[in-house]
Amino acid sequence: MRTSSAGARPRSRAVAVPCDGLRLAGRLFLPAGEPHGALLVCHGAGSRKENHAIMGEQAAAAGLAALTFDFRGHGESEGVMDPDGWRDAVAAGDVLLAESGAPWLAARGASMGGMLLLLAAHAKPDFFSSLVLLCPADGASLLAGLDELESGGEADAQGREYTGRFDAQSLRPFLRGLDLVAAARGLPRVLLAHARDDGSVPFAHSERLAAVLAPPSRFIRLDRGGHHGPGRSPHVARATIDWVRAHGG
Repeated sequence: MRTSSAGARPRSRAVAVPCDGLRLAGRLFLPAGEPHGALLVCHGAGSRKENHAIMGEQAAAAGLAALTFDFRGHGESEGVMDPDGWRDAVAAGDVLLAESGAPWLAARGASMGGMLLLLAAHAKPDFFSSLVLLCPADGASLLAGLDELESGGEADAQGREYTGRFDAQSLRPFLRGLDLVAAARGLPRVLLAHARDDGSVPFAHSERLAAVLAPPSRFIRLDRGGHHGPGRSPHVARATIDWVRAHGG
């Protein structure tokens, strides 16, 4: 992984992302010099931007501008997660490009973040130069997560490491009818990463996605690591930077 300047620490600052009348909280990471490109970093269900700060720092150290942000209903952002959550990724990408002046935009998403990036890329085919999808969630897995969240109650939710605010009434029919294979069909320049022992999102889901992607694409298959393995893997982090730089612009 190449760095923009030896020993230079990436700069970061808070930014606001407006979307659908909501204020989303973000953190912008900037390299020491002019950015070669930009990387949008999207968290999973119940997570938050702080869990992906290392990726933002690594991207900036490699000469890229980066933005981590909280999806609606998560972290410091307003609102509740609903079927329009993919629009947050587009709004955050617009802010990242405007604030950084970068010439192109790539994105990396974990679990729900990967799912929402697929929907965003399907809706706006020319918006992202490339994607990195880490164990992208399917509808059934997110429905199971909603069931678990609701069965625990409010008191249990406050003690969870991963939690958020979800509009279950609109999400349930949306997730039941979600066809991510159709959304991914023919999409180029996608790097997938998934651990075979993922207990939250089936490994087979990424295999189905990989089968319909257009070249160039790549699938990193991890033997172990669980659901969070790809996001915590130094190998996948290096591959992320190499992939988005190779396919930028």
